[in-house]
Amino acid sequence: MMRHIISSSILAFFLTSAFAGPKAEFDTKTFNCGTAIEGVTEKIHATFTVTNSGDSVLKLTNVKPGCGCTIVKFDSIIEPQKSTKLEAEVNIKGYHSGPLSKYITVFTNAESEATRLTIEATIQAAVDASENYIRFETANLTPKTIYLSSKKPDLKVTTIFFNSDNFTNDPSKKSTKLPIKFNFAPTDSTKKDGYKVFKLEILPPKFTTTLYGEFVISTNHSDRKELNIRGSLTN
Repeated sequence: MMRHIISSSILAFFLTSAFAGPKAEFDTKTFNCGTAIEGVTEKIHATFTVTNSGDSVLKLTNVKPGCGCTIVKFDSIIEPQKSTKLEAEVNIKGYHSGPLSKYITVFTNAESEATRLTIEATIQAAVDASENYIRFETANLTPKTIYLSSKKPDLKVTTIFFNSDNFTNDPSKKSTKLPIKFNFAPTDSTKKDGYKVFKLEILPPKFTTTLYGEFVISTNHSDRKELNIRGSLTN
């Protein structure tokens, strides 16, 4: 009987110790914001729920965003068995298409190590281009074919210019603006994300010296009136 009492007392002590103090639990450590449209969506939002499953006050001693584009609002004190929300806002203005990950580091009085929360999103351009660099060489003046994709079914390219910039060593060429001829037509393809695919054939311009700059492709899309693709004309 004495052995049973001692064993029960030890078990009760360990159970009490295991649940004593604050304890932070997160509903998720990764929040996916889905798809944001480049140049249209300026901010994405994420919400994390923090629950104090312990028996004393939980304090969020420091909540540190990974960069200045992220702002977090929260209550720093959480009573036992209560919850609060960490509401994050990420300014994505100026970010280009592709996957995006932002981090928030949370320090509490319950854990010796910090907890890292992740905000994920996919930034997608209103008009996507299959290439990010276009090069023409006098030794091989064949047309270049790239593909544009968009949810706008009647997408059109209105003009294309090549603008040289300060990558050239000849200051007199910095303002060179060459009109580019092209052929543009829809294809029968549609991507998994619902973007219709268009074929753009860019014809080689006439040039006599090496120029570096960008191809400026103007479209009839209200959210992406211009696509700027780096390129070169190599003599």
